[in-house]
This record gives sequence, structure tokens and C-alpha cells, in this order.
Amino acid sequence: MRRHWKGVAGFGVVVAACALAGCTVASAPPINTTGASAAASSRASTGLVVANGHGWTSAGLEGPVPASGTCHLRYTSNGEPLPDPACTPGAIDSAVTQANLPTTVCRKGGYTSTVRPPETITEPFKKKIMAAYGIPWSKASSYELDHLVELAIGGASDTRNLWPEPNTFKTATPSQYVHNDKDQAEQTAFSNLCSGKATLAHVQTQMANDWTGI
Repeated sequence: MRRHWKGVAGFGVVVAACALAGCTVASAPPINTTGASAAASSRASTGLVVANGHGWTSAGLEGPVPASGTCHLRYTSNGEPLPDPACTPGAIDSAVTQANLPTTVCRKGGYTSTVRPPETITEPFKKKIMAAYGIPWSKASSYELDHLVELAIGGASDTRNLWPEPNTFKTATPSQYVHNDKDQAEQTAFSNLCSGKATLAHVQTQMANDWTGI
């Protein structure tokens, strides 16, 4: 069964030693819609939001919830979707640094399952962010609640890193590992990061600004 959250088990195809599998956390209270305090997050030198921890707690997701109809999907010249930068600028996990990559996102045995919030928290937010982007809930199966900067390269689950990504294929060949073209870009970003071909700041910024350029 397809999950609304993007699994990263497919990254094992690229870097077998760093296979990342998703999981479901037992339970959690409803989403926190009050947003993070000004002291809880800041801007990185890259312009990304630095989340408070992993961007969520048992109380819910950190960050604001945009008002209904205030966000708009953008599309590249070849039809690939991009989020609204005013609503989804991208947010990163302050616990992941260039120095600790071997013990965080690139470690053997996987990483994302330890920081991924449960669907009991994310599903209510998916409904809210779809409304913010003007997408009716009746079309929920056609959209994935996506981390703009994926967890596998140090993205956070702060609301400012989440958007309703259309499940469409423009250039990629669908497989059991991908839901859309962005999945392919994520695999490349993860591989480049953990092989030392690119820095953490570079892949995070590139993914947030325009994932199609990876």
C-alpha cells in the first residue's frame, strides 16, 4: 500500500550501506497549529529555516500553518512541480551537520526512521496544507506530503518543509522505489552527499531552491 510519506528504502539501490527505511511511531497527540516561537527557529546562512530539533514533538509539528488558499504550486518549463517559497521555503534539522554525517544521515543501518513523525501527526497537516494550496481533500490520493529538503539529507519535519507534491511522472521511469521525478533527484542528492561529492549546505540549498537542477 502506498504511503503519503515518501519512503527512502530505495536509497539502498544507490548506497546499499545506507539503506533508509520508514517506520510508524506508535501514537502522538494532534498537530500543533500555533507555530514555533521566534526563538525556536532561525535562518541558516543558506536562507533555509533551521528547525527546532527535528521539527516535531509529541505535541505535533513545529511551524505555522498557512491560511487556506494562500499558497500556489509553481511549475518549471517542462512541467515539474515546485512549492510556493512563501509557504514552503524549506527547513533543516539543526542536529545534522557536515561534521556528523557519518553518524547521522549517512550512517549504516539507516537514519530517517528515527526522526520521521507518525502519520497520526502528518495526516491532519496534509489536509491543512492541501487546503492552503487550494487543493480539495478529495484529490488527496493524487498528492504526496513531501519533505522539500528530504530527511535523508538533513531536512526537518517543520511545516515550512512540507508541501503537497503531485504524484506525476515527467521524465523518470516509475519503479517500486519512486513515486515521482523528485524521488530520483533525492536519490542523487543523498548519494552525492554521502559519497563526498557535495556538501550538506549545497544539496540542502539546491533541493530547496529547485530540486529539478540536481
